[in-house]
Amino acid sequence: MTIWLIGVSVSAVKIREDPPVASRPASGDVTGRITPSAKVAEIYAVSRATSKRYKPSRFDKKSGKFRFKNLPGDATYDVGIITADGRRIEGIDLSRHEARMLRLAAIRRKQLKLPAERKRKFTNEDADALLKYVKDLKDFCDVRRVLYIKGDGLRATMLVEVMRVKPFHAQRGDEVVWRMELWYFRYRYGGWERLGNVERVLQRRRIQAAEWKAITLVYYPGLSAYVDEKGKSRPVKFAIPERLDGTRGRLAGTNPVQETKPVIIGLTAITRPMTQPTQPAK
Repeated sequence: MTIWLIGVSVSAVKIREDPPVASRPASGDVTGRITPSAKVAEIYAVSRATSKRYKPSRFDKKSGKFRFKNLPGDATYDVGIITADGRRIEGIDLSRHEARMLRLAAIRRKQLKLPAERKRKFTNEDADALLKYVKDLKDFCDVRRVLYIKGDGLRATMLVEVMRVKPFHAQRGDEVVWRMELWYFRYRYGGWERLGNVERVLQRRRIQAAEWKAITLVYYPGLSAYVDEKGKSRPVKFAIPERLDGTRGRLAGTNPVQETKPVIIGLTAITRPMTQPTQPAK
């Protein structure tokens, strides 16, 4: 067998990396004012993406003004309040779990002169389909209640309260399992699917029923602040309601099953009221 060797002259090729899609975000401050300040015992800020909690650099108990300094940019922070009577009120970041990647992708599409991602309307039918998913779900928890849904047509974020109130293995006394979680959905092939392994657990408690019944925790989007890539953010202005809204979280002294309407954000049009069944699964 004859083997022919062919000489090939290869010139040096210089490997060059593309420049970053965007510059590194600058750190910035989150400022604002909580009123009435006399009701505030403590404030903090939390990143839902990293679960990191921040203390304010300044909080004036007379005016209610506050500042959180040098927070990483291109990120959202939820301001939390603990009131003098022990209630907790938190902001809620309902943006996508991959929000920063989506922003970078949009920048890159523009740089390459590619068309923007296709748009789709978010309708009542979409919200109904997402609520039906929660209603039909069967797992360890027997009570589920949707607090918020935010949709943009192709994607949706849901804040849901889930509980186990029926007896379970290794239960001590009248323990309950209680969680607040963010779930993420994507519209594909004509329907909604929940994305796995990306949910964010905001609260996870296994406690005695009496202790659980003393908890008040509600979420208001108005307490969220986005620090952009230049380190800028809009001031947070929040007035503590005289009576907190039970549709936005859990109020002390309430029963596990609550018939409440979810807060829907992003609908093209709200044409009818929406309710949800929250009876324990049989």
